[in-house]
Formats: sequence, C-alpha cells, structure tokens
Amino acid sequence: MPLRNKLLLSMTIPALLLVLVAVVGISSLRHLEQAAGRILSNNYQSIQEARTMERSLRRLELLALSVHGATEAGTEAEPESLRESFEEALALCESNITEEGEPRVLREIRDGWGRLEPAFLPGTALGAEAGTLVRRESEFLYGKLEELVALNEEAMVSYERDTVRVGRLMVGGVTGVGLLALVALGGFAVVSARRISTPVIEVADRLHRALNPEVNEAGQSKGLDEIERLRSEVNALLQRLAHYEAEQTRKLGHLQERLALVMNKVLEGLVLLDEERRIVALNRVAKTILQLDNGEGLKLSAIEPGRDVRKVLEPMMADPFQEERDLGELRHEVGSVERVYRPRVVTLTSGEGNVEGYLLLFWDVTEQRRLEESQRRFIAMLSHQLKTPMTSLSMSVNLLGERLRELEPAEAELISIATESCKALSGLISELIDAARDVAPGLTLHPRRVDIVRLLRSALHPLVPQAQEQGIDLVLPGSKGPLSAVVDPVKFPWVVTNITGNALRHTGHGGRVEVQVERMGEAVQVSVTDTGAGIAPEDLTRIFRPYVSLDSGTSSETHGLGLAVAKEIVEAHHGSIEAESEPAKGTTFRIRLLADPGSAGSAGTER
Repeated sequence: MPLRNKLLLSMTIPALLLVLVAVVGISSLRHLEQAAGRILSNNYQSIQEARTMERSLRRLELLALSVHGATEAGTEAEPESLRESFEEALALCESNITEEGEPRVLREIRDGWGRLEPAFLPGTALGAEAGTLVRRESEFLYGKLEELVALNEEAMVSYERDTVRVGRLMVGGVTGVGLLALVALGGFAVVSARRISTPVIEVADRLHRALNPEVNEAGQSKGLDEIERLRSEVNALLQRLAHYEAEQTRKLGHLQERLALVMNKVLEGLVLLDEERRIVALNRVAKTILQLDNGEGLKLSAIEPGRDVRKVLEPMMADPFQEERDLGELRHEVGSVERVYRPRVVTLTSGEGNVEGYLLLFWDVTEQRRLEESQRRFIAMLSHQLKTPMTSLSMSVNLLGERLRELEPAEAELISIATESCKALSGLISELIDAARDVAPGLTLHPRRVDIVRLLRSALHPLVPQAQEQGIDLVLPGSKGPLSAVVDPVKFPWVVTNITGNALRHTGHGGRVEVQVERMGEAVQVSVTDTGAGIAPEDLTRIFRPYVSLDSGTSSETHGLGLAVAKEIVEAHHGSIEAESEPAKGTTFRIRLLADPGSAGSAGTER
C-alpha cells in the first residue's frame, strides 16, 4: 500500500472512532432530553389540568351551596365559565393519557361529572337532598382527581429514576467507548507506525546496499530514525545521479563532437530535418550544395539554393510530401570539380511509428557514374570492333554454303547453323551499338510461335563438339510431342546458348550438362543443369547484374554482360529466370515462359 494511503488510513480510523463516540454521546443526550420532555409535557400537564378541575369544582360547589340560595349580583356568568373550564380541563386530560390507570380514573371522573353537572345549571334550586348529592358527588370527584394526580406524580418519579439510570448507563457507555477508542487509537498508532516505518527502512536499506555494495549492514547509520535514514540515502542517490548525469553529458558532448567531425568528413551531404521540415543540423557538403552558412532552424521551403538544387528538392518542399522517395540526380560543382549527387529522403520514426523527422541524404554517385560511363564506352567500342569481323565472318559462311551445296546432311546442318548464328550475332551487335548508353539494353523482340524444343536443339547443336573435346556429357532436350511457345527465334536461343556455354566453361572433365524443356501448367520451363564448380550463395544475388563476372584471374574472357542481357531478354518475353546452386555440386538455371495454349506434351532429354 502506498505511504500516502497508509497515512490517510491512519487518520481515517481515529476519525471514525471519534465519530462513534460523538454519536453515542449525542444519542444519550437526546434520550435524556426526551425523558425530561415527557416528564414536563405529559405528566405535568395532566397534574395541572387535574388541579384546574379541582378549583373549578370547589367554586361550583361553593356557589351551589351558598347560604343565600341565590346568585350574588355580578356572578350570573361565573357558573357557566367554571363548567366550561372543568370540561376543557377534563377533555385535555382525556387526550393526554400517558399512564396505564389514567383511562379508568378519567372515565369515573366523566361519569361523576355527568351526575353532578345538572346541579350547577342556572336556575336550579337545591333542596336538602340535592345539597347532600352535591357534597357526595363532589367528594367522589375530589378523590378521583387526587388519584389522577397521584398516578402522574408516581409516573414522574418513575421517569426520574429511569432518567438517572439511563444517564448512568449512557455515561458508562460513552466512557467505555472512549476508553475503547483510546485503546484502538493506541494499537492502531503502533501498527500504523510499524507498517509505515518498515517500508521506509526497507527502502533506505536497499538504497544503501545499491549505493554501497561493498559495505554491509553494519556500516549503516543505526542512530538515525527511519525518515532521517531515508533522507540520507535519497540525498546520496541524488548526488550519484547528479554525478552520473554530468558524466553522461560529458560523454554525449564528446560523442556529438565526433559525430560532427564524421559528418563533415564524409563526401555525402547530410541534412537532418524535424517533422515540420526545419533544418536541425547539416554538414559541410550539404552547406555547399544548399549555399548556406548555417541554416539551422530554417524551413527547407524558405532556403534559396541554386536553380538546379531547388528543382531537385521541389517535391520535398511541396505539401503534401511523399515520404521515402528518390529525388532524381543532381550535378553540382564542389571545389571547381563537378560531382553527381543522388538525393534521397529517409523518414525517421519513433518506436510507436510517429514521424520525428527526416534525413535528406545527398549520395555522391560521381565515381559510380564515371564507371558506368566507361563501361558504356567500352561496350560501344567493343561492339564497333566486333561488327567488322562479324560482317566478314557472315559473308564467308554464306559463301562457303553457296560453294558446298553437295555436302552430307550433318555437314550441311552445321553450315546452316553457322549461318543462322552469324545472323543472330550480327543482330545482337547492332542492338548493342544502338543501346550503348544503357547498362541493361532494351532489346527489340520479334516473337513468333515456334517449337521450343526444336529451336533449342538447333541452337545448342554447335556446342556438342566443344563438349566432346572437354570430355563433358552434353544432354540436349528431347521431345515426345510438339511444345510451342511465342518467342523471338534469334534472341531466346541465344539466352539458352549463353547459359549452356557458361555451364560448359565451369564444368570439369567427366562432368554433365543437361538441358530440359517441360510443360508446367500454363508455362514452359527451360532448365540448364550442370555438375560444375557451383556458385557461392553470396554471389547468387548479383550474377544477373551488369559487369559482374565470377571468372577469376586477369585472363578472363567474359565482361559480366551475358547473364544481364539474358535476364533482359527473358523479362522482355514476360518470363522469369532464376538460379540455384551449391558450391562443388553444380548449378541449375530455370527459365519460365508462357506456353502456347494450343501446345501439349512434355520434353525429355536426348544426347
């Protein structure tokens, strides 16, 4: 229970006990007050009315038995008022019955008064017998009135005794409750003090052990009370926290200095923005690009950079801003040297996903663009260098085919394949020249429906002699029925030939390279599997990138374009290409294309 709640409880229970004592005392006083009220308002009133009836009766008796026998002058109305006074007092007594014997006595008084009242009517002459009746009935009424008074006086005495008894009981009850309250307050004070002080002592001990792990409990201040001990330990904790805060502030300042040094040393421009796109910090390169001396606190839309920079940053200055996006490329002179930057925005979020700011990064891609430019120039140069000998080779093959018309079928097939291959290579060289400015050339396709197995067998047949010379078992696709697809008959076979040639180059003597074509649902899958050296897992993700060559050594004959161009051609066919490999166990390339809906069957393998 929190200390505050314990204190409130320690105040609430004594308050409740005091309220209980007050309630008992008030109820006792109210009881005594009611007892006194009953004595005054009930019995005393009955006694007073009985005395009123007695006085009225004595006066009427005196008037009735007067020796004059007639009413004195000026007293004609007195008997009437006396009778009314008696009647009124008797009626009040009948309506104020408080004791058990009162109804009987009042009933007898009412009967006696009924017998006696006619004697007091005006004009009534009393004889000797009537006078005797008045005296006898009057004496009877006097006796009953005294009996009524005695009943009420006895009741008053009884009420007085009850009041004294109740008062003593109430005094005893209040005294008992008061003593009980004092005892409870004392016990609760002891318990509350223990309940409150124990957690305080525990907290002080824990703080002491946490702040002084090498000191045992014997080293604690035993002479101090609980609150003093807690205050002492809290002060020690605050001193530790102040020291820790100062140390962390020093480390943070040192870290900020190192971070600022690193930011100013990197070649990229860095601009840190808050959620309202106000500049919080920026490094040296960013100041040069944005043409700012400081700029901290300015909104990005309020700065005035060069026209080229502002054009690139316009999407970020506008509202609403689309997060996580590239902003194009920017060419900017830094120190009289033109640099190429690629701005990018990174959104900084909190753990709850709320946007806390943005990082505007001017990524320096100058060297990358220079490399790409040199690679494009190399492709253009290589393409031009290949075009002339390729033209001569095509003419020679065609001339050879014209002169050797009477060859054997196998030789004639080789001449035909050589002619078609020369045409395909000439077309690829021409397109490489046209697309020398692009890293991944966008090749133009001329698709038509072909028998994919027959097409690939014809394209792969020239590789059979090479495989035989290397001692490799090259398995060509076989067909159990027509399996057609809509492909470019020149460029698609080049893809499979290129992959198969790579497989032959990376497979050792006694190995195996197998090309399969099969129908898989609505797709045609061409797979090239070898038992060669395989590809490392970290290289599988980059083999389709331009200029990535896995051949080692300076004498490599590849330039890393074959698989990149192959991927471009396959994707232009709306297909997909993927590779699976395990080092020292071989590699499998799978090409998937949409099948011709009218074709059916599957292809096997054939040597």
